[in-house]
Order: sequence, then structure tokens, then C-alpha cells
Amino acid sequence: MQKIIFIFLLLSPALFSACVKDKDKPEEMANYINVGDKLPEFTVKNTDGEELKSQDFTGRVTLLVFFMTTCPDCQRELPKIEQVWENLKENPDFRLVPIARAEKAEVISQFWEKHQFEMPFYLDPDRQVFSLFANNTIPRIYLINRENVVTWMAIEDMSLTALQLKEKIEKLIKK
Repeated sequence: MQKIIFIFLLLSPALFSACVKDKDKPEEMANYINVGDKLPEFTVKNTDGEELKSQDFTGRVTLLVFFMTTCPDCQRELPKIEQVWENLKENPDFRLVPIARAEKAEVISQFWEKHQFEMPFYLDPDRQVFSLFANNTIPRIYLINRENVVTWMAIEDMSLTALQLKEKIEKLIKK
């Protein structure tokens, strides 16, 4: 029994981080969109069925976030994104687009309610949109300028506080 517990404890970090990386080997991760790249064309819907197209981002600074509610790294980063939303939601030059990768609207809504998030979210139930950006690994966070070009990105860990991210966005808005 002790041997089984030891093996479980040894393997548990890999089990709980499985939502972040879809493949076992990091070298298998492929980024299809990087800093300096133009945003691909895509459409997502919110829970009301309203469509948002990537072309609609033109003219605004956009923070695009791919996440899953079961992902520990996403759970760590989403409160920071919510803080940025709270500070910038009234700015007409800013748009926040969190996209749930392969999750049902009900699951996300429950998670939002539990954490008292007010930011919007969009759905990518079959990973079609995510597959334009990468083959695996979340959260993925992209800062996009008014011309729909990626100016900054983070994978798994932003390495920024909510205040630092807000300042980065505000600086881009002022350009």
C-alpha cells in the first residue's frame, strides 16, 4: 500500500498538469502564431450565440486568452485577467477575448460564478480556433495591436502581475 501511495505522489504532478500540455514532450509543442504575426481569421461565439470575428478586433488593442477551467495554470492566470478586465473594461480602445478551449458553456459559467468573474468569455468547443494558434499548451495569452498583429505573448505563465499587464496594454493603447 505504501508503494502505491509513493507512486501516486510521484506521478501526481504529471497527472495534474496534463491539462496544460497535451503532449508529453515539450519539443512537440508547435506555435503557429508568434509575436509579429498577423492574427488569423476566425469566429467565436458567446453563450448567447453572438459571433465575434477576429476582423472585429481591428482598431482596438485586444487581449486574447485561451484557457480551460480545469487547468491549474489557467486557474492561476485567470484572476489576473479578471483584474485587468475590471480596470480596462470601460476603455473603448480595449477588448478582452477569453476563449474556452474544448469546454461546455455550463462548465465555464459555473466556474465564472464560483470565482465571481465578470469578464466575457467565448467558446471553442472543438478546438478549431485554438488549432490556428498552436497544437497544445495553455493558457496562451496574446496581446494584439490595432492592426491585428501580435505584439506580446505568454504560454503557461505570464510572468506578469495584473498591474504590469494592464500597464503593457495601456502603453500599446497610447501608440
